[in-house]
Amino acid sequence: MRILVTGGAGFVGSALVRRLMPDHELFCLVRKDGDLPDHPHVHSILQDLAAPLESTRLPATLDAIIHLAQSRQFRKFPEQAQDIFKVNVDSTAQLLDYGRRAKVRTFIFASSGGVCGYQPRPIVETDSPELSNFYLASKYASECLVNAYSDHFTAVILRYFFVYGEGQRGMFMPGLVERVLKGEPVLVSGKAGLMMNPVYVSDAVEAIIRSLDLQSQTTINVAGAEITTILALADLIGQLTGRQPVCQHEPEKGPMKMVANIEKMKLALALVPEVSLREGVSRLVNDLTGKIGK
Repeated sequence: MRILVTGGAGFVGSALVRRLMPDHELFCLVRKDGDLPDHPHVHSILQDLAAPLESTRLPATLDAIIHLAQSRQFRKFPEQAQDIFKVNVDSTAQLLDYGRRAKVRTFIFASSGGVCGYQPRPIVETDSPELSNFYLASKYASECLVNAYSDHFTAVILRYFFVYGEGQRGMFMPGLVERVLKGEPVLVSGKAGLMMNPVYVSDAVEAIIRSLDLQSQTTINVAGAEITTILALADLIGQLTGRQPVCQHEPEKGPMKMVANIEKMKLALALVPEVSLREGVSRLVNDLTGKIGK
C-alpha cells in the first residue's frame, strides 16, 4: 500500500513507521529532516501542519492516510490556541480534502479517549462528548470532520486511552515513573486517584495496522485490558524500581474514572492487547532508569 503518515516521527508514529516500512511505501510529513528511519520505502516530506498543506508536493494517488500528528502546544491554552487549532483541526480538514482528491480508500484519525470525559462506568464509543478543554474540543471537532467524509472513503477514528511505552517523554506514564524514581510526591485524588486502562504502544500500533482493512466508517476505543489507578501504578513502579513511592492524597474532585470499554476493539479489529500492564511498565522503567539515576 501507498500510505501518507502524519506524526511519523512522534512516539506512536515512529513505532508505526518501523512496523509498516518493510511492506508498504510510506510518505511521512515531518517538521525537519533526519527524524525518520533510513529505508527505501520511507519518504520524508517537510510540512509544518500549522501552515497551509502543500498538496502539490504530495503523491497524486494513495491508498490510505494515517493522521497521528497533533499540536506540540496542546497544554498551552489560550496562548497557543491558534497553533492547537491549525494543527489539530485545520490540517485535518486539508488532509481530508487531499485524501478525497488522491482517491484514498481509508482515512485513519487518532483521537483521544478523553473526549467523553469521566464516566462512572466504562466508556463506550456512542457516549456523548464531554469536552473539558480546548485540546479535547479540537480533537472532537476533527472527528466530526472525518465522519463528514465517510461517503468518500472509509473513515476510521481511533480513540486512544493513555498510550505509553519506551521512548515516551513528557506524558502521563513516564512522568509518573520519574516522580517515583526521584522521590517526588505523586498526587492521588481521593483514595486511589484516576482509574484507567492504559494501552502499550505496540498494541496501539497494531490497532492502526488492523484498521487499514476496515470497510466501513467506525469509531473504536483503543485501550488496555487491565484497569488500574494512580495509586496502584505508583506501587507497581515502586516494586519495579525498589523505590518507595511518596503519595500525596488530595480531596477527590469528582468522578475520576476514564476507563474504556474495549469490546468493539476486540470485535472489529480482532485485537486483544498482548502486553500486560506489568510488562509494559517494566519496559518503560528500564528505559528511564539509566537517565534518572540508579
